[in-house]
Amino acid sequence: MAHRRRQTSSGGVVRQVILYRYFAGEVLTTMVAVAAIVLVISMGWRFSGYLNEAAQGVISSDVLFQLMAFRLPGFLELILPISFFLALMLAYGRLYVDSEMVILVSCGIGPARLMTITMALATIVMLVTGVVSLWLKPAGEGEVEALMAGQRNLTEFDTLAPGRFQTIRSGKRVTYTEDLDGQGQLQGVFINEYNDASRRSDVTTVMAQSGETQVDEVGNRFLVLKNGVRYSGEAGSSDYQVIEYQEYGQMIQREQSRKRRKRLSAVPTLGLLPAEDAERAAEVHWRVSVVLMIPVVALLAVPLSRVNPRQGRFIKLIPGMSLCFMYVASLSGGKAAMERGDVPMEYGLWWIHGVFLAIALALNVLPVVLSQSRDAS
Repeated sequence: MAHRRRQTSSGGVVRQVILYRYFAGEVLTTMVAVAAIVLVISMGWRFSGYLNEAAQGVISSDVLFQLMAFRLPGFLELILPISFFLALMLAYGRLYVDSEMVILVSCGIGPARLMTITMALATIVMLVTGVVSLWLKPAGEGEVEALMAGQRNLTEFDTLAPGRFQTIRSGKRVTYTEDLDGQGQLQGVFINEYNDASRRSDVTTVMAQSGETQVDEVGNRFLVLKNGVRYSGEAGSSDYQVIEYQEYGQMIQREQSRKRRKRLSAVPTLGLLPAEDAERAAEVHWRVSVVLMIPVVALLAVPLSRVNPRQGRFIKLIPGMSLCFMYVASLSGGKAAMERGDVPMEYGLWWIHGVFLAIALALNVLPVVLSQSRDAS
């Protein structure tokens, strides 16, 4: 008898492992697919913005993929919780529509066991999201800040692209070159610079067959143009100058960029502690809240995914997504309110989690109460 009980116990453990692997496979596979789609869309939108800045000469095209790589954890910070919620809704909804959940219930997988499995999956996602939000994202944002600081010190000739008119950030100079090789040799150069910002007719225009940049012994950088013409002054005036030259040198002035305050999103989590001011406290609360929202959305997803096979698996998807986005929007709004000082630091964002946790518990308990009331009547 004891041997038979041990066999029954070991068989039950094996069945639990098989069921857990089945649920984990369904949910995590769906989560990865949803996260990949949302990530591609989000990063594509951000990459198009960087491409536009590179086309305008604000940043160099050489750093585009580095910027996207360092920004990846920032995208995943919110994509992971939302994708997990969607994965639970889709995976569990399919199980209900295909009547698999009915079979699982008859095999002993009741609401409590289902919730246990769901919370185990939520713990895995929490750990991954915690690493992303508390460590990887601040590190990535710090690298982005370092890259952008270097880009602000570049001249327009560092970001010059052939075949395109490029305006310097101040709007006073337009530069064009027909060709630019790997050694920095320019061909067919055109430079138009306003001498007086208030008088657009007073300009200096320089054209050259070729050119290159050179650095002297003290580190000053010069643009050396060869075989061209320089026009300077206001057209039609008596002091208008036309100079032909074989070699013309001009010092390249770097734009003075004002010192910028480091964004709090780029500060390591431990560097924000102790959070003595509202902005630092809001940043800490946000990073922790992204992790804490995962078990709450899991509690929301379990009852919302429960559908009748005749209704279809998507019948509750829109209400569920609306509730999830309200959760995210509330956290974002609460963070902004904390930064402004409208919400006391001791309240933080905990009250938002409390509200949605109460909604989740109500959605889980209410059907049970209604079912017991019907049975009693």
